Amino acid sequence: MHMNRLISYISLLFLISFSSFPQNFLSTSGKSIVNEMGDTIILRGMGLGGWMVQEGYMMAPGGFSSTQYQIRDKLTELIGPQETDIFYDNWLSNHVRKIDIDSMKQWGFNLVRVPIHYNLFTEPIQNEPYPFAYTEKEKGYQLLDSLLSWCKQNEVYLMIDLHAAPGGQGYNADISDYDPSKPSLWESVYNQRKTVGLWKRIAQRYKDEEWIAGYDLINEPNWDIPEGKLLRDLYGEITDAIRAEGDNHILFIEGNWFANDFTGLTPPWDDNFVYSPHKYWSPVDQGYLDWMLPLRDSLNVPLFIGETGENSNFWYRDAVKVFEENGIGWAWWPLKRIGAIQPPLSINYNDKFRAIVDYWNGGDTIPSREDAIEGLKQLTEDIKLENCFYHKDIIDAMFRQPFSSETKQFNDNDIPGKIFASDFDMGIMGRAYYDAGSEANYGGEFSPWNNGWAYRNDNVDIQINNDSLSNGYNIGWIERDEWMKYSFSLVEEGLYNVKVRVATEDDDGRFYFKINDNQVTDMIDVIKTESWENWDYVMVDSLVINSSDKNFIFYVDRGTFNLGSFEFERLGDISLAETKYVGSYTDEENKIVINTNKNLSTSVNLIISDFKVYINEVETTINDISFSDSPRSLIIELGNNIQPTDIITVSYDGNAVKSTDNKFLFSFKDKLVDNNISFVHDIPGKIQAEYFFFQKGMELENTTDQGGGQNIGSLDNGDFADYYISVKNSGTYNVTYRAAADPNWSSGGQIELSIYDQKTNSFNFLQNVLIPSTNGWQDWENTSKALNLDSGDYQIRLKILSGPFNLNWFAFDDSVSVGIPVPGYIQAEDFIFQKGISLEMTEDEGGGQNIGYLDSADYVDYIINVTKAGLYDLSYRVASDGSQDYAKGGTIMLQLLEDSVSKELHTVSFPATNGWQDWVTFKDFPKINLESGDKKIRVFFKKTPFNLNWILFESFEGTVLGIEKDDIRINVFPNPADRFIKIKSNYVPDDIVHYKIVDLYGNIIYRWSKNYLKNIYEEIEINSLKSGLFFLVINEGDKLLEIKKIIIKN
Repeated sequence: MHMNRLISYISLLFLISFSSFPQNFLSTSGKSIVNEMGDTIILRGMGLGGWMVQEGYMMAPGGFSSTQYQIRDKLTELIGPQETDIFYDNWLSNHVRKIDIDSMKQWGFNLVRVPIHYNLFTEPIQNEPYPFAYTEKEKGYQLLDSLLSWCKQNEVYLMIDLHAAPGGQGYNADISDYDPSKPSLWESVYNQRKTVGLWKRIAQRYKDEEWIAGYDLINEPNWDIPEGKLLRDLYGEITDAIRAEGDNHILFIEGNWFANDFTGLTPPWDDNFVYSPHKYWSPVDQGYLDWMLPLRDSLNVPLFIGETGENSNFWYRDAVKVFEENGIGWAWWPLKRIGAIQPPLSINYNDKFRAIVDYWNGGDTIPSREDAIEGLKQLTEDIKLENCFYHKDIIDAMFRQPFSSETKQFNDNDIPGKIFASDFDMGIMGRAYYDAGSEANYGGEFSPWNNGWAYRNDNVDIQINNDSLSNGYNIGWIERDEWMKYSFSLVEEGLYNVKVRVATEDDDGRFYFKINDNQVTDMIDVIKTESWENWDYVMVDSLVINSSDKNFIFYVDRGTFNLGSFEFERLGDISLAETKYVGSYTDEENKIVINTNKNLSTSVNLIISDFKVYINEVETTINDISFSDSPRSLIIELGNNIQPTDIITVSYDGNAVKSTDNKFLFSFKDKLVDNNISFVHDIPGKIQAEYFFFQKGMELENTTDQGGGQNIGSLDNGDFADYYISVKNSGTYNVTYRAAADPNWSSGGQIELSIYDQKTNSFNFLQNVLIPSTNGWQDWENTSKALNLDSGDYQIRLKILSGPFNLNWFAFDDSVSVGIPVPGYIQAEDFIFQKGISLEMTEDEGGGQNIGYLDSADYVDYIINVTKAGLYDLSYRVASDGSQDYAKGGTIMLQLLEDSVSKELHTVSFPATNGWQDWVTFKDFPKINLESGDKKIRVFFKKTPFNLNWILFESFEGTVLGIEKDDIRINVFPNPADRFIKIKSNYVPDDIVHYKIVDLYGNIIYRWSKNYLKNIYEEIEINSLKSGLFFLVINEGDKLLEIKKIIIKN
C-alpha cells in the first residue's frame, strides 16, 4: 500500500516537472522555425511602430519629415520641457497596453515585434562621463518587462528589434532617429561598443524567457558599407556577446539598404539564424521571391519578412498568401497610425494636434501653449486601443482571405431596414466587390486605392460625408461595371421597395440589382441632384426577396454618382408582383440565360416553340430549354454557336413559364441579349482593338484605316481593355501598336500592357509604350517594342496611362529579330521583362522614358544583337538625388542569361548625382566580352535607389590597357585554344620574364617565371582552366612587355 502511494507520488512529481519544462523556445531547423516539440511555427507578427521610436510619417495623415529628437525639440519649444516630459510619459504608457496584446491574440497574431530606442536603455555617448562608459537606464526594461508579461499571458511570442541604434544606423534619419550633426553608428567605435553592450545586457536579462522569439539585431541599416564588411563585423560582435551570456535565442539578420542587400552577410555565422528582408510597395507574387528563395535554399536557413504592410487589403491578402505558401513568416507594420486607413487601428487626428502639425509643416499660425498641451493630452488618450478606429476589414484580409474566396458580412445588414453602401461584404476583389481604380501601391507614382481615404482599406472609394441620414460615409468615384456585394439577414420574405440614396452633378448614372448572380431588376436611371453633396432618393419598385436569398449585388451599368445607402421597405407578399423578364445574356458559345424577377416553378414543361432567338436578324434553331441552377433563370440552348460580334434578340409568347406563386411570365419581344462571348486571340497574330471582352472608359468608332472595321477611341488616363490570348510558343515577340492622334488635341499617349496572374488575382506589368502624335485622328502609324511571353492561355490588359489617342489594332510577331543592335544604345525602357521597376518621363536629352523607383534585387532583361564579337566598354546614364539621406549612388550587376543560367559580366558602382533628373554618364568600368548574335542580358540592381536612362555599348578596338610595342612582336597561338598555348617571339629579354593568366575580374589563375638566354619560346598546358576570356600578362622584370587577350574553350 505504501509502495503504491510512493509510485503515485513520484509519477505526480514527474508529470508536474515535465509540464513545467519550457517547451516554447524557438530555434531553426533547416529552412524552418520550430518549437521545442519540433513543430514548425509560422510567425504571424505585428510591429509596434511609433511606440518607443516615433517616425514623423506616422504622426499625421500626410506625415512630416522629422526624427524623434526633432519632434521632441519642437514640442519643448512649443510647450516647455516639463509638459514635453509629461506627453512622452503618457505616450509610452498608453500606446501599448495589455488590451493591445489581448486583441492581437484574438485577431490571430502569434508574434509581437517591438522596435526599441537605445536611449530608453542607456545614455547617448555624448552624455557618458568617459569613453566606452555605459550608463544603464531602467525605463526601456520596464516597458519590455510589462510587454513580455502580457505576451506570456497570451502565449504570443515577442521579438526585440533594435530600431534606433546608438548614433543611428542609416541615412534615412526618421527610421533610426539619426542626427547628422553627430557620429552615426558606422562612424563611431563608441556607438558600436555601446550597441554590443546593449545586446549583452538584453541577453543577460531575457536569455531564459521562452516567449522571446529572438532578436532583430539592427533594423534597416542604410549606409554606404563597402561589401557589407563593417555590418558583418558588428553583427559578429553582437552575436558573440549574446552567445557569451548563454543566450541561444534566434538571431534575425537584416541586410543593408533597408534590410534587402545581403552582400557580405553570407554564409550564416551562427546555427540559430534567420535572414529577415523587408517588403514594401512592390508586386507580391512568386516572382518577387525569386531573389530570396535561393538565399534560403542554398544556405538551408529560414527566411522571415521582418516588416511589410502600408498598402491596400488587396495587397495584404496577396502578400500573406505568397509568403505562407512558401513557408515564410511575416511581421506587419504598424499596429497604429494617426488618421490612416492602412493599419488595424487608426488614431483620431484631433483638431488641436492638427494645428500643431500644420504649424510644423510651414503654417503661419503658432498654436497657443494651452491649445497645444490640450491637443497632445487628447492625442495620448486617443492612442488607447478602445479609442482607436478598428479596421476589421484589414484583419479579415490578412487572416481569412488568403485561404478563402468566400465573402463575409461586414455589418449587421437587416431587411427590412437601412443598409449603408460602405458596409459591403469583406472578401477578395471579384468576390466581394469590383473596383476599376488602383489596386495597390506597387511602387512608382502613388495612386490611392481608396480615393476617399476613409473607413476601409479595400479598393472601393469611400469618403466622409455630411449627410445627416448617413453613417458618415458614402461610396464615390463610381465607374462603369463596378459593383459591391451585401450579405443580409432577412426578417420576412416579400416584395420590397428600395430607396437608393444618391448625389450627383451628372445625369448619366444607371444601375441594377443582382441576386444569386443574376439581374433581378430593370435598369434604373440615377436622377441629377445638382451637387455631389445634395442627396436624394432613387426608387426601385417591387424587388422580390425570397427566404432563400442571402445577399444582393449593386451593379453600376454606367456612372458617375455618389452612393449613400439602401432602405428596404416591405410592401407585402411576393404574389403582389407580376412575373416578368428583366434581362438576358450569353453564357456559353451556344447558350443564353434569361433572368426574371421571381423564382420560377420547375414543375412545368417548357415549350421550345414559345421562344424565338434571332442572331443578326436571322432566326436560329433552339435545341433545348431548361431551368438554371439559379431559381429565377432559364437556359436556352441553341443549334448554332454565337460569335463575339453577333447581335442577338430573344422573344417569348406562351403560357408555360410561371413563378412559384403561379403567376405566368409576361410575354416579351425582341429583347437585346448581352453578348458576353469573347474572342480568344492566337499569338503570334493581330488583335483588333475593338475585340475586347471587357473595357472601361472606351468608345468605338468606324476607322478609315486599311482593312476598315472599328477603332477604340476617347482614350483617357486609366481606361483599359481586357483580351484573351493563346500563346502557341514561348519566346520573344515584337509587339506593334497601330495608333493615331491629332496634334491639335494630343501630344500622343502612353500604353501599359500587363498580364493577369491567377495565383495572385492581379495584373503583372509587361511593357510600357509611348505613342506619338500623328497628323490626325485617322492618320495611322505603327510603334513597336519587344517582350517575352511563355506559352499558354492568358488574359491581358491594355491600359491607357496617358492620352488621348485612337488605337486600331496591336499585333504580336515572333518572326523578326528584336535584338537591340550592339554596339549602340540600349534605352532603359526597351526591356522584354522586368521585376519591380517603374517608368517615368525623363527630362534628359532626347526625351523618352527612364526607369526608376528601384529597390535592391529589381531587374530588367533585354535582347541585344551583337553584330561584332569582342570586348566592349559600357557607359551608364544615371541620376539620383544625393541630397536625400537614403540615395547614395548605386550598384549594377550585368549578367548574361544563357539556358536559364546567369553569368556575371561585370559589376559597377557609381555615386549619387544632384537630383532625380540630374543625369550623369559614368564609364571606365571593367570591359565585357560578347560573342556575336542575339543575346539575353539582365541588368540586376544591387544597390538603389537611382534612375537609369540608357546604357551605351562601345566596341573596344585598342590593346588592353592601351599598350602597344612596335619593337616587340610576341605571338600567342592557337587562339582560341583548348589544350595548350604557345608563346613565341624573336625578342631576347635582358631580365627574368614573368607570366600571369588573369580572368575578367582580375583574379590571377596561373603564374610562372623564366630566365631566357635566347629568344622567347614557351608552351603551356591549359587543360585545367575553364572556358572563357582571359588575359596573358607578360613582364620583363618590372617592365610590362605585353597583354594578350586569349580565349579558352575547354
